[in-house]
Amino acid sequence: MAALFLIAVSGCNPRVQEFEERGDRYSARGEYVDARTEYELAIREAGGDVPTRLWMKSGALALRAKNFREANRIFGEVVEEDPDRRDEVRALYQLNANRWVATGDTFAAIQAIEWVRAQDSTANLGPLFFTLGDAAYQRPDYDAAVEAYLLGLARARDQASPEVYARLGDALERMRNCPAAIEYFRRYLERREGDAELAPEARFRLGTCAYRMAEQAFASDDFDRARRYVDLVIETGEPVSELDGANLLRAKLHEREGDREAAMRTYRGVVERNRDQRSRAALEAFRRLKQLEFGMPLRTAERAAETENRNGGGR
Repeated sequence: MAALFLIAVSGCNPRVQEFEERGDRYSARGEYVDARTEYELAIREAGGDVPTRLWMKSGALALRAKNFREANRIFGEVVEEDPDRRDEVRALYQLNANRWVATGDTFAAIQAIEWVRAQDSTANLGPLFFTLGDAAYQRPDYDAAVEAYLLGLARARDQASPEVYARLGDALERMRNCPAAIEYFRRYLERREGDAELAPEARFRLGTCAYRMAEQAFASDDFDRARRYVDLVIETGEPVSELDGANLLRAKLHEREGDREAAMRTYRGVVERNRDQRSRAALEAFRRLKQLEFGMPLRTAERAAETENRNGGGR
């Protein structure tokens, strides 16, 4: 029955059937070069009436051999002639892309993924988006990396490696989106495996972003937001060079809340950690601590320090 079917759909040309059957046998044995040769002979013999299945078989072997120019040409024509084949072709490209990702051939995987996206920008590539994100991140193209990583997380979050979150945080910080970067650095640190190599850098970048956001929030009188970011810097312990500044900012927030004891305690901690240093944060903490110890009202102490800084006293 199978032989009769092949003869019928091959325009009753037994030579087309012969070449195709031989190609199928070679393909089943894993002899793909010989198989493709037989399929090409069948296509040539069929002339202008080539069955679509022959193009599909030939294209599949070209794709397996990573002959993307030929595979893309064949499948482009197949899809143009028969749009109903689009999903089948796309699945074939995705199958090979997954196989190449698994074997570490990222370059080949990217070629396949890009073809799918060029055919259908809405294609759901699942975890393959992470491969696209990695490639864009390495170029570097941070906009494209963020887009690909987010699409991957939306479709295959459970298959994302911890490094995806670290790279997302890095890309977003470079794009000056600190609030989003902080969230992804935190997610990375929650998911990292063991003593991950990226962890120290992620903590530093997270703390740097959080400190920057705390200063901005405090300057705009958004004290609740400033407190959240200050606490995050201190909890993270990075950057070490800004911890005194973060504690100084926390003490100022205590002043804003009217908590004299907490403010004095926090200023005193900054001073005591810097007995042999004369950092700007330590000097400012010492001045404010003394003003409060002498009974100066909280807001008055703060305004006095700000006035002194404006007049050059902080230099």
